[in-house]
Amino acid sequence: MLPTWPASVFQYTLMTTDQFLPSGSIGPHMTMAISVVVDGPLDVDVLDGAYDDLVARNDVLRTVLEREGASWVQRVHPHRTARLERSEGPAERVQDFADAWTRTPVPVDEPPLVRGQVVRLDDGTHLVSLVFHHLHTDPPSLELAMSELGALYTARLAGERVPAPPLQFGPYVRQVVDSVAGRLDADREFWRTTIEGARPVSPAPGLERDWGRPPSSSALRLHVLDSAQAAALEKWALRHRTTLFATLFTGFCLSMADRAATRDILVATVFEQRNHPDTKNLIGPFLHPSLLRVRVPEGADWESLTPQVRDVVRDAYDRAHIPTIDILGMHPDVIHAVSTEPVGLLLFQYLPSSGVGDRIAFGPATAHLLANTDVGPTGDVGLMFRLHRKGSGDLVATVTFDRRDLEEELVRELFADFVRRVTEPLAATVR
Repeated sequence: MLPTWPASVFQYTLMTTDQFLPSGSIGPHMTMAISVVVDGPLDVDVLDGAYDDLVARNDVLRTVLEREGASWVQRVHPHRTARLERSEGPAERVQDFADAWTRTPVPVDEPPLVRGQVVRLDDGTHLVSLVFHHLHTDPPSLELAMSELGALYTARLAGERVPAPPLQFGPYVRQVVDSVAGRLDADREFWRTTIEGARPVSPAPGLERDWGRPPSSSALRLHVLDSAQAAALEKWALRHRTTLFATLFTGFCLSMADRAATRDILVATVFEQRNHPDTKNLIGPFLHPSLLRVRVPEGADWESLTPQVRDVVRDAYDRAHIPTIDILGMHPDVIHAVSTEPVGLLLFQYLPSSGVGDRIAFGPATAHLLANTDVGPTGDVGLMFRLHRKGSGDLVATVTFDRRDLEEELVRELFADFVRRVTEPLAATVR
């Protein structure tokens, strides 16, 4: 019998959503990828063995989600030898090779849930790429996986073995499920009252959607704060007894409330929760989709709104084990508004740096991360602000929008308003 564990909140959400939008959430192209260029000697046969080790030691990469009763479970399949795909090519095409690999399909029912390649380039360097299905990983896990591959390669070169992870993703999810079992009714009631009467916020008056057109997404990669500014804002957040996530969202609420007719901000979000110390470097989908609702009073400023948003974010974070799809199921009127109004449910997300950094050791060789031109899975969401702290400390954003609803000029205007608001505490600190 295969080892079986409960599905995580994120996995449950994707699998359940797929019942309504087949292949939209768990199709083979719902993937995330990472690539590095390795400069220095690289033994490809040893690397191949390290890749096999990566799959063998991470149960989540051999896990298939299956229906069991009214929910979903993870079933861990036995390890079978995994091999890298090998090729050669000119160094000037390295970005093309990396981008092409991001489009490699990863079926959710065919372990391993990762595909790897190594390309020997004609300048003596090597491109190493990994692509994962999003059902089994999250953005920080990409860098963690590549770092682990480098450590496994280094160990093999030295004739050593890396100890197995002290905790696997499935048992971790079981711990989480057991820890909240006694409070589910109270937490569902919290969400029922919190979201009652809410409506998705419109970022501009008079927006209309051409419902006859299919979703047509576009993405912008934008700079938010440099490392010094981000560090200063984080210190400001600590002085005000809040978090960087909540501070960024406060700026978003202030900027959006000036445009919203009701000043009632309802957005989707995603929390990364690695609350157990043994999950810090573990590969897996440690994501918890949730909702945030903030009623911004007239005349609100940073001093008055910061504690309000802090409490909203804290309450949502503490109850993110209730799936968003179940919360919306309590409110058919909200679902109707989300599905019929232009833009629908906005998403605001912040994920911290994985802590890996921009360079990874592969034995005596050094790998540096290669920029990924693919924006990753977006789903059918009208406007998404996805913020990420890079290893350098810089804060960047991927802003995705549906061209059926929004023009790029308006999206850039919205983003500029957000950045202006976010930098206001920094200006006050300087004065």
